[in-house]
Amino acid sequence: MVEKMLSFSFCLVLLFCGCRTENPSNMKFNRLFCWGMPNNEKNAARYASAGVTDIRVENQKQYDLAVKYGMTPYWKCFYPVGPYIQVMTPEEQKHHEYISGKDLDRKLPYSERMKIIHKRRTEIKHLYGGEPVTEIDTIGTKIACFNSDEGLELSKKKIDKLLEGAPKNVKGMYMDYIGYMNHRGCYCKNCLAKYRKYLADRKLTDTPENRTVFYRKKLVEYYNGVIDYIKSKRPDFKIVVHIYPDFRNDPLFGNRTKADYCGQTVSWYFKWDEKKIRKYTDFVLNHAQDHYSNAEGIPFIGINENKNSSLAHKTPAEVERELQIILECGSSTVMVCNGTAILRDGYYEVFRKYCSKE
Repeated sequence: MVEKMLSFSFCLVLLFCGCRTENPSNMKFNRLFCWGMPNNEKNAARYASAGVTDIRVENQKQYDLAVKYGMTPYWKCFYPVGPYIQVMTPEEQKHHEYISGKDLDRKLPYSERMKIIHKRRTEIKHLYGGEPVTEIDTIGTKIACFNSDEGLELSKKKIDKLLEGAPKNVKGMYMDYIGYMNHRGCYCKNCLAKYRKYLADRKLTDTPENRTVFYRKKLVEYYNGVIDYIKSKRPDFKIVVHIYPDFRNDPLFGNRTKADYCGQTVSWYFKWDEKKIRKYTDFVLNHAQDHYSNAEGIPFIGINENKNSSLAHKTPAEVERELQIILECGSSTVMVCNGTAILRDGYYEVFRKYCSKE
């Protein structure tokens, strides 16, 4: 009798596991936003076959390939512009230079140089712009200070240039890297003067909470100023953003922007637990229209298929579980970077299972 019960239980386990693998409920995403580009016929076809519906393009050839394979093309990616690079504290600047290998001998072979940099980043728990787990973490990329009238004017000129070569029927534009290198703010003379005025006008004192509110306010103003300008030139454009780098103390502020499709991280490259993924996904979906009724919140997941990097690696099985969680939360759309991971064996099959219309 015991053996029969064990056998029956084992069959139930197999049946349950099989259900998860085969996706019998047929829960699928309707849209997959990809941070990759259709560089050639082969990978354009593979992106489309995996279920990619929305993709960035950089030239006419990529635009034509996206259209050919039924994907919605967005023209290039806007990055923030300003008169100079953001200013951080001395300690933060030192961290940035350390993870960037600024002190390393330039004569070192590239592979050796990167080996040292990856080792450093792993040892100090650098999270590549995701939510920091240490008091100081900066991103390796330099970002311009955009919190000025000059920064916005320079941004408008850049947008004008980007739009010059845009195909007539392109659907919109991507935006990225609008944030602070230290996850907190910029401490240049201009930003500090604006902050002091902000406090004085409101009769406030300098506190961590007030700094968070101020620097978030400047982020949102810049986002919306840029989006307004793009739409003044191309009212038909849809704007796709990924909120990055993380803004410490308010990582899900993206619903304050006017982005049509706002990608907010619900699972970073470094593995998050299921409870956190669910919590963030619920917020992204249920609070997307708190400020703008036409906005859509898009759960974003980061994937790195390279095992030999300090940027954490996820297996196809781990990616599959994250997609299942996001679906279970009620999302019909997902955003992915690195987009090229979708093309890789193992990952491709997962996305085809949960995103393909076939």
